[in-house]
Amino acid sequence: MAWGDGPAKEANPAAVPTNLGLLRLAVEEAIDELCDRLPLHEPKVLYLHSESIAPGNWLVELALIQSLRRKDCRVLLPDSSASTSHAICSDGQFLRYRVADLDLVYPASRRKHLFGPRMVKRQVHLHLIFLLSKKDGEVLWAGEAQRTSGDWIPAKELAAVQRESVPFISPRLKTDGWGRFAEPALLTAAVGGLIYLFYNSQ
Repeated sequence: MAWGDGPAKEANPAAVPTNLGLLRLAVEEAIDELCDRLPLHEPKVLYLHSESIAPGNWLVELALIQSLRRKDCRVLLPDSSASTSHAICSDGQFLRYRVADLDLVYPASRRKHLFGPRMVKRQVHLHLIFLLSKKDGEVLWAGEAQRTSGDWIPAKELAAVQRESVPFISPRLKTDGWGRFAEPALLTAAVGGLIYLFYNSQ
């Protein structure tokens, strides 16, 4: 299951989601799509297991639990007691997942026009892999979700969208090497042109 790349839209300044909120939305949408495709069988008991050690595992696990419970599934985690797990999962299914990529970056920045505010592009990268099996190891289904999405926000909003302290989504803004010199040069040229026109019109 593949999600196509979508064009980055300019965010409404009155409702700019935080970086964590933007990433969480992408994860929740991907998980809901995936759970709609899962071939679940009665008694709808699922044992979740992560196949990777990734900083964003907790986001994926939370979204999975919420989505599966909305489908009336009973969800068991690895820290469930052995006796309970054995009793309930004897007829249940195992859902293993791997976070191959889960990241948010600032790949670009620009101005709408010479004197306009600087805009920053936020981009979410998401790649999740899933495997559904029986207790005896028989594979029932395998799938993945990939997505790249994002938006443009005013640079002045960066402090606000980064207010949650989440290390793996605290990207650095990339600056164009030539842009640091080109913008002041263009500004100087524009001001010089205005001064020239002013004195020429006298």
